[in-house]
Amino acid sequence: MNFLRLEIINRNKSLVVILVIIVFVFLYKVIFSSKNEGSFLDEIREKDIKSIIRKKYMNHDNHNIPFLVYGNQDSILVYRDWWDKVMVGDSIIKPKGSLEVIIKNSDKIEKLDYEDQFGLEGQ
Repeated sequence: MNFLRLEIINRNKSLVVILVIIVFVFLYKVIFSSKNEGSFLDEIREKDIKSIIRKKYMNHDNHNIPFLVYGNQDSILVYRDWWDKVMVGDSIIKPKGSLEVIIKNSDKIEKLDYEDQFGLEGQ
């Protein structure tokens, strides 16, 4: 009889451990779901930009990711392929809901698309 009780207790402990692991995995997915790859494009899509590029910089603390600073110190990360196509003083336009950025000055208009594999539209 004692053996049967011990077996039931061990089985219950195993079930509790499995349930705790499942709960932790579920909570991890819920809490950190905003850290997934889609969140980068979602964040870009939400921006509404009509400004002038004030500064370009590589964020050395974050894998040398290139950023453009515009307006009152707002920034947006860009693909490395765009780096030479964008200059300080260029206008930057990105409508909310879009993943296309327009960079223009008196000499050029560049359409840069976050959905394109290389970020360059029509090239």
